[in-house]
Amino acid sequence: MISADFLPPDDSGFGSPSIPAEFSVVFALFAIVVVAGIGFSIYVGVRKYAILKQAGHDPLTVDAALAAKVLNSDLLRPGTAVDDAAPAKSLEERLSEVDSLHARGVISDDERAAARASILRG
Repeated sequence: MISADFLPPDDSGFGSPSIPAEFSVVFALFAIVVVAGIGFSIYVGVRKYAILKQAGHDPLTVDAALAAKVLNSDLLRPGTAVDDAAPAKSLEERLSEVDSLHARGVISDDERAAARASILRG
């Protein structure tokens, strides 16, 4: 008969120590959070798809359509953007600005005359 000294420890049978109960609880909570996150991501994706489809857009290409619209907009073309926040300057303000530039020596007499003529022509 085999004595008790030669028997392996009474655990999983592989000679490894048993897993603490706290690890099982932490692992279970982690698994629940991961599954909840995946479920929420699926819900959000389906919801966005439905909203875009209902609005008449192709949900699979809406990002490319938006990018094309932005890239083709006048706001990105040099010289075509209109600044709605800044009101148009009056004739007197524009002439005064040219005179001020001339007085500070930024522009020459010829440049001042050309700018004033251009402003007065409209």
